[in-house]
Amino acid sequence: MGLSRDAVIWGFRFILGREPESEAVIAAHSAARDPEHLADLLMRSPEFISGQRFTRLLAAHSESGSSHLPTAHLSTSNARFLLLGNCQVRPLARLIQALTGNAVATTIELLPKNLERLRTDRAALGELIGASDLILFQPYPDEIRFITEAFPGTQPKLRLIPRISFAAFHPDVDYVENANGRIAGCIGQYHSALAFYGWTRGLSPAQTRELFRDEVFASLGYYDYWDAARALLLAEGVRAALPLDELLDRWSRVGLWMHTMNHPKLFALADLAHAILAREGIATITGAEEFVADEFSARGVWPVYPEIAQRVSLEGHYHFKPAASTQGVIMLGLEEFIRASFDIYSGYDTGELHCARLESERYQALDARLTSTRSPGQSPGPHANTDRPGADGYKPRHPYQDLADYHFWRRAVEAPAMTDVDPVTAPLFAVEKTDKVATAGSCFAQHLSRTLKNHGFTYFVAEQAPGLAAEEVTRRNYGTFSARYGNLYTARQLLQLFDRAYGQFVPRDAVWKRADNQLVDPFRPQIEPDGFDTAEALEASRREHFAAVRTMLETLDVLVFTFGLTESWRSRADGAILPLAPGVAGGELTAGRYEFVNFSVADVVSDMQSFIARLRSVNPRARLLLTVSPVPLVATYEQRHVLVSNTLSKAVLRAAADEICRSNALCDYFPSFEIITGNHARGCYFDSDLRSVRPEGVEHVMRVFMRHYSHGPGAARDQDLVRELTVLNDVVCDEEALEPPPGAAVPGA
Repeated sequence: MGLSRDAVIWGFRFILGREPESEAVIAAHSAARDPEHLADLLMRSPEFISGQRFTRLLAAHSESGSSHLPTAHLSTSNARFLLLGNCQVRPLARLIQALTGNAVATTIELLPKNLERLRTDRAALGELIGASDLILFQPYPDEIRFITEAFPGTQPKLRLIPRISFAAFHPDVDYVENANGRIAGCIGQYHSALAFYGWTRGLSPAQTRELFRDEVFASLGYYDYWDAARALLLAEGVRAALPLDELLDRWSRVGLWMHTMNHPKLFALADLAHAILAREGIATITGAEEFVADEFSARGVWPVYPEIAQRVSLEGHYHFKPAASTQGVIMLGLEEFIRASFDIYSGYDTGELHCARLESERYQALDARLTSTRSPGQSPGPHANTDRPGADGYKPRHPYQDLADYHFWRRAVEAPAMTDVDPVTAPLFAVEKTDKVATAGSCFAQHLSRTLKNHGFTYFVAEQAPGLAAEEVTRRNYGTFSARYGNLYTARQLLQLFDRAYGQFVPRDAVWKRADNQLVDPFRPQIEPDGFDTAEALEASRREHFAAVRTMLETLDVLVFTFGLTESWRSRADGAILPLAPGVAGGELTAGRYEFVNFSVADVVSDMQSFIARLRSVNPRARLLLTVSPVPLVATYEQRHVLVSNTLSKAVLRAAADEICRSNALCDYFPSFEIITGNHARGCYFDSDLRSVRPEGVEHVMRVFMRHYSHGPGAARDQDLVRELTVLNDVVCDEEALEPPPGAAVPGA
């Protein structure tokens, strides 16, 4: 029966990475039997075979870090894989061999010595690439680039795969370096940041041991690593077009799934191998991973400290396992581990060793704290009477004792001046002036767009006014939002806008008539104040609008969406959600044709998750910033007081926003609702109608936004942690090349 116009356009975008060149080309390809037939035709085209499509894709990859290529069906009877990346590619290769039964998987670790060998023996590398059906590579652009430049024909075989790094179980792990690079520690390449800190500050091993306690971990942010590690890992999955949300949740339910911050346990890598093969359409053998050895368990394994384990419902301990030796498994207790670490560091000259983390504000604050607890004449280290009971001033400690001011109502809400209350503590990302920032949602989102423009940011308007005078631009709602969709009060409207723009949903309500007989779009009835004279003019405007929406979604960097309402009206015929009840600005409330609906938390979360998945499919780089409008409902259709309905609506939206942000990488919440409605404001931010937000309130919201989101990384602790973990994630393991200095033997080895 052939394909639709939209299906052909989607095929060109996905397979060739571009739009069809003409309507004639679209018509010709519409004759394809089904999407698979279309994909086969496009992949047989000279453009695809010559690699032009992949040249464009790699250029986009270097900008966005995202790549996913369609895969021809491989036969595992002779499939050959080449894996490029860090130490994880070795166990992944063995898992792929086992899960496919007989595929051949070769690995190249991107170590300097290996890269040099590849550069000097290009013939061997070319032979290996030529013999490979798929090349799975981790995102190390500099190391991969020389391969793609030397062998441009490799592009059709390239598949990006994620690195698995997760530091939340082991936030104390870091690298220590000298001028020649990373040095070996007691546990392979890994070091304790606290142990190294103690050594650099002149503490004794015993004094350093006293640093391993709850309040120090809290002050250093060790309990905050979970969200940062999760965000980084999920972003890695998005980058590779291999979502890791469900896998991460599954691993977390199992319990501990990392040996160290970048050595996953075998079952986690097995799940990843299953997902990679499933993405390529390759069947796997159930349970075959059971016969693959966990090589990372034979290397150094870091413990989950008891204080950290308690926060994630695990059993923790302080026993460190060095790499396996001929003497079998050796375990080091914390005191023994610290002494052995000090022995290693002492083999180097003063000032020769470096750990970047110790330069952070967190460790500088620890310096100040230890100094303040030191008695006159006491050697550096924690004061004895802060840690042990006795007659010298011991005070019992509790979990809240060293938390920051923002944890406490009195310090963070009651004490500050109303205009100084700042509920933002850990922005997930920063907004640069060059970022394309799009807005959508309720009317309150317009305040943000004006602020961005006034401060020189790139407010992205995809639907431009066609040469209209300034007053006409405003009157006809150009630039009010990034496209002329009007207010999108609900997540369902946003989801359906995407589906309508891409031809996946065509509501039955196409045209409404107003009281003056002018025509309006049911889904943006107030966008044209004069209405439309004909249905053809309305449809032409809609096509232009949808093209602008697609451009916006595919090219934006940040989308700010403001949740406004849970109450709405929908068509009984097809579930289409309307921005206004029929009859308010067009149409009529025909009996049995429309119904009132009030969305629940589950509805909002489901709709927004579906939208985010769709957005990621066309723009994997997109970041989202969610807000909840503080403006109360103007009216409720529920049979109850409007104040009660308003409270429920805002509670639903706020709870949904929190759940959405917790489960999506690069999705953050900005508390404009809390700033305007919080107790600290004492109602002063609302006008006499108790609905309209006064300019002072808007100014407070925007001041907080600019303070936290208009600066680069490091504006808050969580962003600092994300930056720190990003650096660690880029490291390629080379444990075999690391050797302790002479005389620095590991106890028991």
